[in-house]
Amino acid sequence: MNLRLLASGAAIVVAGVIGYGLYQLVPMGKPLARNELIGELNGPPLASSSRVSLQRFGERQLLVGQRLVTGKDLAGLEQAPLLDALVPALGTRPQNPWQLADTRNLIYGGQGTGVFKLLGSISGDTGVTLIGSPEGRTLYLVTGTPRSPGIQNGGGDPPAAWETLRSDDQGKTWTHDPDAVLGPPLQYTVFLTQDRVIALERHDAGQRLLVSEDGARHWSATLLDEQVWPDAQAFDRAFQEKAGKDGSQLAYDWSLFPLDDRRAVGWSWRTRISLNAAEKNEVLETRRFEVELQSGAPPAFRITPHASSVPAPAPDARYTRDERVFETLGNAIYELDKAERTWHRRSASPPVRGEPTWIGKAWFGRKVWVIKTYADHLFSFSEYTKTYFATRDQGKTWRPFQMPQDVENGLLGMDASGEALLSLAERDGKTVIRRYPLD
Repeated sequence: MNLRLLASGAAIVVAGVIGYGLYQLVPMGKPLARNELIGELNGPPLASSSRVSLQRFGERQLLVGQRLVTGKDLAGLEQAPLLDALVPALGTRPQNPWQLADTRNLIYGGQGTGVFKLLGSISGDTGVTLIGSPEGRTLYLVTGTPRSPGIQNGGGDPPAAWETLRSDDQGKTWTHDPDAVLGPPLQYTVFLTQDRVIALERHDAGQRLLVSEDGARHWSATLLDEQVWPDAQAFDRAFQEKAGKDGSQLAYDWSLFPLDDRRAVGWSWRTRISLNAAEKNEVLETRRFEVELQSGAPPAFRITPHASSVPAPAPDARYTRDERVFETLGNAIYELDKAERTWHRRSASPPVRGEPTWIGKAWFGRKVWVIKTYADHLFSFSEYTKTYFATRDQGKTWRPFQMPQDVENGLLGMDASGEALLSLAERDGKTVIRRYPLD
């Protein structure tokens, strides 16, 4: 009798656990369904591409994406210039290299009317990078084609450069700029003015701050390690003598954010990297550095040691001088206070079915914030619960919603109003843009 009761009790417990696990898998919120068609691309389609980005420069919107094309796409591509002819290394290729197949980067432009016109296309399976001066008065299209050594900024510094195209009319026409030095290994490149540019570069000698006063043609370099971590060599030696005996190593990471047309702020954090998978890496110290550019003199620095831990930007993150800056760390959302040069925690992602969450991606509009979160569940096994949330009060309250897979595949981000999501879709062989209000 006791065995039967025990077995019955165990069965009830198992059923309860399974039921709770299944409950955790039930999606939260209602599906994102209401939408309106607000735009259309007049050239080859780009729907559901993982390499599509939307950038805004004032009222001008530029859409850059990739497509594998064949000869049947030639007529659509020839609506706009084939920019390969402007790049020496690409201009020597056969006239129609995509007769079999070719990966091309397509640039579309719109002016808020809903119609995106094909402005040009260029070959390259590694993608292209679009960088603009304030308000997009000048645009630079950094290709994936290395510049030949003989014309890399006169063979000077930095040592790597990529073929770059320039537009002074917001992408309507392009010319080859043989002197601009942009692209990897430069990080966080931003134009503070039409001609003043700053960037970070991980050099053999250490991390460097690069400054250009002539539109990225010539750069001057300052070794940041000497400014921010003058004690690094002594500390590293002492670390290796003690903690480093277990194979641990030190790493230094960096960030850089524009403040105005002459100033920037960044952080660097010294981390103990453990080779033991069971141990977490440990941030030992964070330091803040403020930079003020001076005419005719090297940049002036102000260093603040033992700063609070800060969120790390993505390696390919891009910022503009006048935009608000948000970053996420775990489940927390931070905003950079440019006046105080510090990060303020604005909100945190809510739990899902009783489990804590962390933020995988976030979009910040003027009126609505959207986050994509992940959480563990009873049946995880390296699979996580994915939930989208939206807030209209800067994270005080969050509303969950479901995003259909086709909408997620074509997701571009927030619209210009900051209260709806935009997504690419395909209709009758054309790429259209749908707007999904978050109300």
